[in-house]
Amino acid sequence: MSRDAEKGGFGDRLWGGAREPREREPQTDDKVVPLKRPPGDRAYVAFETSDRAERLHIVRAAGPSRFPSYSYLLDISFDHHLQSAFTLIYTFMIVEVTGRNLETVVHAIGLGKCNCFREYHPKLYDRPAEGEPFIEKITITAADEKLTER
Repeated sequence: MSRDAEKGGFGDRLWGGAREPREREPQTDDKVVPLKRPPGDRAYVAFETSDRAERLHIVRAAGPSRFPSYSYLLDISFDHHLQSAFTLIYTFMIVEVTGRNLETVVHAIGLGKCNCFREYHPKLYDRPAEGEPFIEKITITAADEKLTER
């Protein structure tokens, strides 16, 4: 008997051999963290991270959210000295973000760990503490809109 067969491994699956069916574990989305906030929670958090994000949830205060895939992100332009603005360049849109203390947001995006960033709105959130990341404005321009402006 081979080692593979003893372990119920690869060789056993290829060449037949009766095996007992494995019980399937229920599938859960443990990695998915809901972005829905508890009722009455007005604490502003500029961005959220996870170990590995495949999409970036862009939450605007007065516009539709977007969920672009990281695989379409071409470049990040960042105001390194003032940390007050960055631009995400995708194949199909440009996302311009202004605020303050944005360095941690940009680095999280650059590492592919940011799964969400959100625009501040005084009717939705309390003002964050001084020194915390703060996103004042998010402007999204679709590529086809830029082309038709000419």
